[in-house]
Amino acid sequence: MAHPTIDQIVKEMAEHHPQAFIRLIFPRAKHKVISTKLDKELTIRTRLTDKVIRLKTKNGDRLIHLEFQLRYHRKIPERVFVYAGGLTAKYQVPVASILFLIKPSRKIGDFGVYTSEVYGKQANQFSFPVIHLWKLRDAILSGEEQFRVFAPLLFEIEPKPNAKLLRRVRDIINLETHPQRRAEFLSFAIPIARRHFGLGLIQSIFKESDMTNVEWEKLPYFGEAIKESSKKAIQEGREKGREEGRQEGRQEGRQEGRQEGEMLATQEMLVEFLAAQFGHVPLKTMRAIRAIRDRQKLKTLTRKLMKAASPAEAHKLLAESKTRATIRNGVSSSRVR
Repeated sequence: MAHPTIDQIVKEMAEHHPQAFIRLIFPRAKHKVISTKLDKELTIRTRLTDKVIRLKTKNGDRLIHLEFQLRYHRKIPERVFVYAGGLTAKYQVPVASILFLIKPSRKIGDFGVYTSEVYGKQANQFSFPVIHLWKLRDAILSGEEQFRVFAPLLFEIEPKPNAKLLRRVRDIINLETHPQRRAEFLSFAIPIARRHFGLGLIQSIFKESDMTNVEWEKLPYFGEAIKESSKKAIQEGREKGREEGRQEGRQEGRQEGRQEGEMLATQEMLVEFLAAQFGHVPLKTMRAIRAIRDRQKLKTLTRKLMKAASPAEAHKLLAESKTRATIRNGVSSSRVR
């Protein structure tokens, strides 16, 4: 799985937690998020905006257009202007464009401005608010609930991120009581942290984070990989089931095929998780996972493997599980005799 860029990560943050971004712009406004899935493509040289959110307000529908930049550069005002005009024309709804800057910049204030001139005189002017996320550093470090989603960005906001900051980000994320939100925050934090820290240090600090009761298929980055693996495995299982059903002429063949597909999907999900955690999965570990034929056993192993600090430790857990299963089978056999 390729490592996501900062741009991709912040877009995912806005996709999963749009209200956190909107509160920074309109802290007291009452609205309802209708959709974050609008078509972002504009037919102006086929440009893609970063994130577009549709809101229902007391004054009617509105579009919130968010642009994210690590650093400011002089072409940004023109880009925001073009995007705002394109979105207005495409959706026929008032558009509010906002720029989010992650790293410190003194080249732009709280508003950006795009101007056009004719014969040296200003002809048009378009302005847009700028949210300097780096100015929220202290608020994010405080761990306040409304700012927790931004904790992963501290690795980019701080000029020299260190292990102390890594631990603080972990602690902020662990303040989140909802398991799925906590897992989402971690899925944002780890790829950004890998831009600045070795994988071993990240694992040693984050390994004690509670990842139980998490729906992995709904997480950014992990989810898409898991869904693709699951879809492929289940399809293969169904095809196998249909073939067996045709050959044997019995429902049992199709049922076994579906079960086989679900088993393959669970195994692939576990391999994808380990690959995301450690960067690679040794062949012996992959073989050990694919040798397991019990879905419940795989689920139990997954919870344990989430806390593994290395591929070697993961393989050790798999070996111990296999040994316990052999002992149980031996006891069962002796009782039958």
